[in-house]
Amino acid sequence: MDSTPRAKNRFLIGYNLLYLGFNYLWISLESLILPTQIGLIVSSRQIGFVLGVTASIGNAFGILGNLLAGILSDRLRFGVANRFPYILAGIVVVLFTLVAEPTISKSYIGILSGYILLQAFSNMAIGATQPILAEIESKEQRGTSAGINGLFALVGTGLGFGLTSILISSSLPNSDFYAIAAGVTVTGLGTLLAIHGKRVSAAASPLKNLNISLTTLKKIPINLKKFTKLIAGSFFVFSGVTGLTYFELYFFKEVLNFSNPAIYVGVAGIVVIIVSAASAMVLGHFSDRLGRWNIIIADAAVAAIPTLMIPYFRSFYIFLILGSVIGATYGTFYSVSFAVASDLVPKGESGKYMSFFYLSLAGASSFSPLIYGSVLLLFGQSASDGFIALFTLSGIFYLVGALVLYWAHRTK
Repeated sequence: MDSTPRAKNRFLIGYNLLYLGFNYLWISLESLILPTQIGLIVSSRQIGFVLGVTASIGNAFGILGNLLAGILSDRLRFGVANRFPYILAGIVVVLFTLVAEPTISKSYIGILSGYILLQAFSNMAIGATQPILAEIESKEQRGTSAGINGLFALVGTGLGFGLTSILISSSLPNSDFYAIAAGVTVTGLGTLLAIHGKRVSAAASPLKNLNISLTTLKKIPINLKKFTKLIAGSFFVFSGVTGLTYFELYFFKEVLNFSNPAIYVGVAGIVVIIVSAASAMVLGHFSDRLGRWNIIIADAAVAAIPTLMIPYFRSFYIFLILGSVIGATYGTFYSVSFAVASDLVPKGESGKYMSFFYLSLAGASSFSPLIYGSVLLLFGQSASDGFIALFTLSGIFYLVGALVLYWAHRTK
């Protein structure tokens, strides 16, 4: 029987709420708001490339925010609080930026500036939140928490697809931004209340932690080779899917020829998210028994098949079927891969190492949109040809990721 201390269920639910609000923000920006903003100021031939460049720049600042918050929240505290101030600051700046978005997004510089602020500070808050998973003492509860995390992330994504697609197509000006701000406010308060007054890090004191000797580093119980390969494999898997969300609206409009593509993006997103959420929650909870490594390797390999098939069909219903398979594998991969990383990181350094692992997701989010946008520009003599090349590259990323993860699993 597991005799380690167990966190309360309301704490597991509460601290993960922030993932719901910020995934609502991120998917709304990536799949609907940013493509629409860019589409209003550039020609259709240039949308893919300009969108890819914008996404890559903004996501690069997101990486920086996440890394700084993860490392600093391990070592630099304000009183007894080590995660709380960074999460609060991130939420506040995001809210101010969302309220200002309708005013600043009249030009490309304004669009880019707003996207940078939203990515940098939302990721700062997440960078201080994600180490909490590794600091849960019970290994079984880490799987449960990862499942809750995946569920909330996917519910937030579903809100982004569904509610934002309706609001952006409605006659209510700027209602999409204000709805996201309300979501971030509610979920942010939930997370802040859950961790308020808790010094969840195992770190001892700021000054002591800032002086890590070589002897101390040698004692850190982490297999750096396995951990590094986990990051590399996850990077390829995340590259297979994260960049695609920016171009889904364009795919529905130019290839499937829908007159109101935002609504179809919303419908497809909700269907896929329902499947993803169920998969993430169930397999996340049971991942300790089924074998976390087995799950993420299988997810990566299976996701490649429907991805390679999508561009050869023009039916929305077939897209839903193939997209649901991808969603189920990605939802599970997202939650379980973070649980795998949390099993490897050392106490007292969880913020830093979980931020390093987050590079696999954030780095992919910065790298893949630029690559996919460039592919559409280079191979897009027709929209159909461009998307065949894009989805083929995505499938290759999945397969490479599966191979690297298998290599990581075999590493001793």
